[in-house]
Amino acid sequence: MKSPPDAHPDASAESGDRLRVRDFMRRDGVGVDSQDDRLTPEDTLIRGQFLHKELRRGLFVHGSDVVEERPFTVTSHLRAGLSCIFFLDGQVDLELGDRRFEFRSDVDAIRGAAIMSVDAESFRRASCGRQHVRHLVVSATPEWLDADGLEDVRDGGLATRLLKDHLTDHRWTLTPRVAELVRQVVTPSAFMPELRNLYLEGRAVEIVAETIAAVTRTDRRSTHGPALSRHDMMRLRRARDVIAARLTEPLSVDAIARESGASASGLQRLFRLAEGRSVFEYVRQLRLDRSLAALRTGECSVQEASAIAGYSNAANFATAFRRQFGITPRDALNRQ
Repeated sequence: MKSPPDAHPDASAESGDRLRVRDFMRRDGVGVDSQDDRLTPEDTLIRGQFLHKELRRGLFVHGSDVVEERPFTVTSHLRAGLSCIFFLDGQVDLELGDRRFEFRSDVDAIRGAAIMSVDAESFRRASCGRQHVRHLVVSATPEWLDADGLEDVRDGGLATRLLKDHLTDHRWTLTPRVAELVRQVVTPSAFMPELRNLYLEGRAVEIVAETIAAVTRTDRRSTHGPALSRHDMMRLRRARDVIAARLTEPLSVDAIARESGASASGLQRLFRLAEGRSVFEYVRQLRLDRSLAALRTGECSVQEASAIAGYSNAANFATAFRRQFGITPRDALNRQ
């Protein structure tokens, strides 16, 4: 489904643009159907904010923050390429070729899906009724992936297999960093028009790279057998709970490991396998995310945000913050 080219996703879902039945009917190769026999061409199906852009030749972002007014089904075609799909709110059923996919938002964490379509496929999207949908799809053509998409992937063999894996559904839980990237694209900060595409492109490229890396990590674990036992998962869950409960306190790997029932080295191994990062990197990410949220809501000053993130040196905090989010703490505070 395409959206109005000039739509901007900054306002609430209840306002903004709307897509009517006739908007779908006017598009070549697009069909629309509904269980509502009273539907007319002027009736609104979707109302809200849309984003649809080709950021670079072969790299696309499609997002929405909308209210779907009634149940409907849209049919079209999907181009060949990799689709990185994230649902923050709502639920949608898709059919690609002869495969069915379900997408549901999760209150506890954002889940990602990676689907590679080696060839163009038929596309069918069904909406269940009135609901709020907030989602993002970053898609890349095979040509873009060949030219740019695999440069930073360590395990090129697994990544190459992914790109030949037609319509296989890869799912994973987003790290805090990727979750923030998705939110930044769905609800971007106000930028001068000439900078907005550059802002979106940088995040879209990173999302594709992180998606491929996440899928190859999952495939590597499945190739070499189950990496985490049930007891490992319990220890990992306890460790995450300890970190979340004591995020504002001084934390050490030894203390977290002790409360989780694991050794320090064992806990590091679990985080490397499950999160792709060390315990320290995981804690630092959560604290930086919390400082960003506090700045954006105006709950604290830059100095207080530095303390939230665990930094006593404001310059070090600003450097880490900019490296993580691409803006300074002052920028985040001013954009609330």
